[in-house]
This record gives sequence, structure tokens and C-alpha cells, in this order.
Amino acid sequence: MQLSWSTQAEIAAALLQAYPEADRVALSRDDLLHMIVTLPDFKDKPNPPQPACLDHIRWIWMRLADVGFDDERRRG
Repeated sequence: MQLSWSTQAEIAAALLQAYPEADRVALSRDDLLHMIVTLPDFKDKPNPPQPACLDHIRWIWMRLADVGFDDERRRG
């Protein structure tokens, strides 16, 4: 799937897969932007259309990581 700023949930999922151990809270906006635009399937302009895009992607990424953590905890 081709990633773009309009596919924020898919970007978050790709970030979780590429950087599962990343400290999503401490990550700077510049570092997050770099991580997004260097994803192999990202094919959009290097700057988000709105600054809030980065915050939304980070939030989704954190939620996806929490869901995965809860799944692991239930299996353990």
C-alpha cells in the first residue's frame, strides 16, 4: 500500500512495525517526520499539510502499541 498524509492510520501501523521499541512520547516532531518520510512505501510530499497530522499519527501509533501490549499481557 502506498502511504500518504491521508493514510494516517496506515502510517502509524507501518511505524509500529518498523520501530516497535521507539519511545513515541519522547520522540521529537522532527524525528517523527523523518521516520515517516523515510518509510519505504511513503510517496507523498515531505511536509504534512497540517502540523496536526504528526500529532494524530503519533496518537494512533501509541494506541496501536497499547493494543498490542494488552494482547501480549493477556497471552502471558
